[in-house]
Amino acid sequence: MLTRRIALNAGDLNSLMDIEATHHPKADLTDIYKLLYQAYYGPSHMGRELPVIRKSLVDELKQTRKVYLPLLQDIGNRKGFYRVSLDLLPFLPEEGAAPVPLSSLPKKLTRTMPSEAQIDYMAYLIRESCLEMDVDVRSWKATWRRLWPRIEARYKPSKEITEIVVQHVQKAAITKHSKNYKSQYQPHYRILHHKLLKTVFAIDA
Repeated sequence: MLTRRIALNAGDLNSLMDIEATHHPKADLTDIYKLLYQAYYGPSHMGRELPVIRKSLVDELKQTRKVYLPLLQDIGNRKGFYRVSLDLLPFLPEEGAAPVPLSSLPKKLTRTMPSEAQIDYMAYLIRESCLEMDVDVRSWKATWRRLWPRIEARYKPSKEITEIVVQHVQKAAITKHSKNYKSQYQPHYRILHHKLLKTVFAIDA
């Protein structure tokens, strides 16, 4: 497991918001909060029990949905975490095999159920992407206070949505995606650290 959080600076924040605006322009403040929380803590909020992580994957893979894009979304400015589309799971190599070049994937993906071994391997990668340390309320509050002026200036959120996010900040809890985000983009992904991601898919980070 990983031991250090990713320090989110102003440059990281701007990069993350720019990338998110490109892929998901309908995102609101709750979605941006979720993005930054994931960039800071990775998948740690999901817990570290392999059976629980695996069941969550299986349950989501059974859902009716379209192919989720982008297949990879850098949420750590090339030094932290990535969102990994569940539609990459069927292309996950065997453990220890060479990383799969993204250029070898079909131009147009269709939904395919991964093998049991691929689901097991993904669950392992998720667990290993978790931070050893627990969520730290004080450090998260301080980080959010530091980033908030830039976020507020860019998204100009309503008072209602701001209050919802503030409630989550106070508990260092993660939000769910907004209803509009779910409807528009049907998000189906998991979070992996780039050091683990590049062992299975050929990326530059």
